[in-house]
This record gives sequence, structure tokens and C-alpha cells, in this order.
Amino acid sequence: MNEAELKALHERCEAAEAMDDTLADAAARMLEDRLDGKLTARDAKAALLAGTDGAVTVIGHAYPGWALSFDGHASKAPNTVWRCTLKETRGPDDDQLVGIGNAKAMPLALLAAVAHLKMMHMAGYR
Repeated sequence: MNEAELKALHERCEAAEAMDDTLADAAARMLEDRLDGKLTARDAKAALLAGTDGAVTVIGHAYPGWALSFDGHASKAPNTVWRCTLKETRGPDDDQLVGIGNAKAMPLALLAAVAHLKMMHMAGYR
């Protein structure tokens, strides 16, 4: 995916109410270069549609060993937002390459963070 496609996917993830078939397709396509045969795009899409556990599993294949954190408040309110941070290390906040996503569902926040991470990488951050 190019930078414009990543930006559009990031924005779609952050605006969506829930994961859908179109978003899962786009996310699986975004991750293809990182999966290296560990998962097929079809399997990645199915896992993403399965919910948070599936999304974390897919990202675990794509970014093994990377630190993943979520912040938010469990709530039935329709405006609840989850924040996801994805970075290479768990230590001090001195990583240049950090993905951040905010969304109404944890899998969407995670995918927004991956799209952000990929945009940062394209911008030259390492």
C-alpha cells in the first residue's frame, strides 16, 4: 500500500463503528508484506473479522515481539474510544517508530496503529 492508501485506511479504522468485510480486506492487504507466508491473506482476514483475539494473533505474526498496549475505559457508551500503541520495544519512550491508533473497537485501534506505523516508516523513521 502507498502512503495515501495507508492514510485512508487509518482514517477509516478510526471512524468505523465496527470491523467489516471491506476493512478486513484492506487490513489483510496492508499486512501482506509482513506475513511472509506465516498466514495467508484469507486467513488474516478471517482472524480480523473474528474480533480482538484474532486481530492480536494476526499482528503477532506480522510484528512478532513488538510491544502492544491498549488504553481505554470499558463502557456501554457509544462514544468509548480505545487507544492502541505499537512499538518495537517495551522500554523507555525513545523509539522513533511508534504506531498509534484510536478507535471505537480494539481491533480497529490496533489496525489504525499499524497503518500509522507503516506511514511513519515510509516517512523515514526507523
